[in-house]
Amino acid sequence: MTSGGFTKRLLVIEARDLDTDARSRTELEVDAPADDPGKRAQLITSVSRIHPDVVLRSFGNDAASFLGPDHLVVAHYGDALESEIAVPGGDPKAHEQQPLFAA
Repeated sequence: MTSGGFTKRLLVIEARDLDTDARSRTELEVDAPADDPGKRAQLITSVSRIHPDVVLRSFGNDAASFLGPDHLVVAHYGDALESEIAVPGGDPKAHEQQPLFAA
């Protein structure tokens, strides 16, 4: 759901230790900005709270990667948290994936 240029979304922060390959995942419920500069700033701020020693390496398509001395961090937005009906009547089968090859 959108209000004031923001959408309630899930922000996922995944980190991988470069030496041990140990992984961690943090999920935050955020009001995501509608514009790319706002999203970029929010990803940087959110990640730096958890991993203060990382530096932004890239940003695009609602995701950012960060690199620190010991770990790689990827942060991205998940789907909007409030579900919206995709089709009139809300028929869930209307968007069911069809088989790749017809029998």
